[in-house]
Amino acid sequence: MKYFIRFLLTILVIARNLAALIDESSCPIGWQIASDQCVRIVISPASLKHAKKVCHHEGGELMDTSVILLLEDVMDLLKNLYENGLYEPTFHVGGMGQALNRTDDGNYKIITINPSSHFPFICSLSKMARRSLLFQQKLLPMGAPKISLTGQSEIYFHPRQDADYIALPCTVQGNPKPTVSWYKNDVEVLSPSMSNVSYLLSGGNLLVPASSSLAYSSFHCTAKNSLGEVRSPPILLKPSFIDAFRPHRLDVYSLATGGAKLDCDAPAHQPSECFKLVPSNSLQFAQFLSQTLKKRRADDKRRPH
Repeated sequence: MKYFIRFLLTILVIARNLAALIDESSCPIGWQIASDQCVRIVISPASLKHAKKVCHHEGGELMDTSVILLLEDVMDLLKNLYENGLYEPTFHVGGMGQALNRTDDGNYKIITINPSSHFPFICSLSKMARRSLLFQQKLLPMGAPKISLTGQSEIYFHPRQDADYIALPCTVQGNPKPTVSWYKNDVEVLSPSMSNVSYLLSGGNLLVPASSSLAYSSFHCTAKNSLGEVRSPPILLKPSFIDAFRPHRLDVYSLATGGAKLDCDAPAHQPSECFKLVPSNSLQFAQFLSQTLKKRRADDKRRPH
């Protein structure tokens, strides 16, 4: 009996030490903070029944929309995703046949849908489930797989027809050496035991064709060995583009102090970059440069020595 009590005391000491190491204000790997909870937005569409299963498998449940602060934070996350190129308008949430739907004014409201309809969905973790996952991640044994490099959360690419590839990084560590698998929109596309003519695996990195069909696709990798499995944050592929300038420029306004104001009506483009006005041909450029140098010399002469 005394050995059993000693064993329990040892377990309590270990648990207390782990609790001191765990930051319960953070979220487990793969989850993000919303209000005082952790959520995961799953892009791969599913029915309500399957969405519940996925959330339960992850240690959570479909998001409870009755928690107002949580709902507001998740709406802000969805708005940010929409601005960054994820145009899915509807997401399964908790409740029978409930979903968050984007309205014409850019906000979100709760609507009723057919439970068999397939939509992306939002999982959330309770405080106990969150603590449990944090404990599990702290208890990963030495040699358990770790993902040390995944790159940025968004990658822009220019769609091409000549089979250029985009490299998606996934640098892993572990002993035994982890097996890397890749998923597109939460559906497995490539692992060492699979062959796929559309994708190439180079070490842990995935090479995907720069095809317009992959625009706004989400990719993530997993690393697995006999000691566990981890999942990377998602990487969203977004096409880069620039529309043509308008055929007629905006009006030119003279300034009271001399010179003129030239506004640049930039066309739609992605990603956003700074635009500069430059002369349109070499003759105009020479004239522009000459005028600039003359003005600079005149300014230098007027400047007191």
